[in-house]
Amino acid sequence: MKSPTKMLSMASGMLCLFMAAPVLAEQGLAEGKTPLMEPAVPTSPVLTDCREVLEGVQNRYNGYDSWRIVHMKITDETGAVKTRRIAAAHKNYGINRRLRSIVFDPDELRDVESYVHDNFVPGMADKVWVYLPSAEKVVDVKSEDLSQRLYGSDLAIGEMLIRQARDYDCEMLGTGVYNGFPVYKVYVTPRTEAEVIRLGLRDGELWADTETFMPMYSSFNADAPNEQRVLETLGMRWVNGVFAPERYRVSTIKEGRVISFSDFTTEGEVFNVGLPGEFFELEDLGSSASAFRHYRSDAITN
Repeated sequence: MKSPTKMLSMASGMLCLFMAAPVLAEQGLAEGKTPLMEPAVPTSPVLTDCREVLEGVQNRYNGYDSWRIVHMKITDETGAVKTRRIAAAHKNYGINRRLRSIVFDPDELRDVESYVHDNFVPGMADKVWVYLPSAEKVVDVKSEDLSQRLYGSDLAIGEMLIRQARDYDCEMLGTGVYNGFPVYKVYVTPRTEAEVIRLGLRDGELWADTETFMPMYSSFNADAPNEQRVLETLGMRWVNGVFAPERYRVSTIKEGRVISFSDFTTEGEVFNVGLPGEFFELEDLGSSASAFRHYRSDAITN
């Protein structure tokens, strides 16, 4: 049987990357500071340094809930392809989030579930639980090391969790355009080795949309020698008032060569639909009476 941590890697990590909400609050400009770029519209955020960009990325959630099915296609170093399919949802409770997922395919991972407390209040640690159907047991999983890969994909758990701005030093690289969207380009470095261990990543570039702070592209040095991980978001669109990717790709680069990559595509994605609160209670995890495994959004067409 797979270890609880590896069983968790699909169930907890997949929840987060698809949940980028717009942050369009107008900000005042401090005296003597110059905007990084002129606001596109009067309500555009006005930023003056890289620290504000990181805080925008960190705080881009806007108290909503979400649900989607995620299809994964994983191409390894030999060209072999594996597929995965899960349902993932989340709900905000103040500034903290509750995350839930269940695996549909493949058969050997079917009905594995996870429940995550993603806490942003200082002093409150994240909490992670996973339900293992083979043992009919809920396991409390330590979340200090989130660097394990997502069921053999190129995405690690920690890469999908929100990074706290206070944990990084930053340098402004400028602005640009990515896939037609204006972006801030920031170079970041973890301040502690604990953050490196948590994510399995060191320094790198982050490109964030200037209006919503959605991370559009990133390239980070992995903790492994001569290895980088690249994230590309694709098919950006607005769904229920939220700016989110329809698909994205994560690539592993070794000594300058792409050695593997994983594609993720959403189906039936919805936001702000008022998901039942019981979906995000620990007692519902693995319960035969739970309605979570049967939930489908109206956006599912077949």
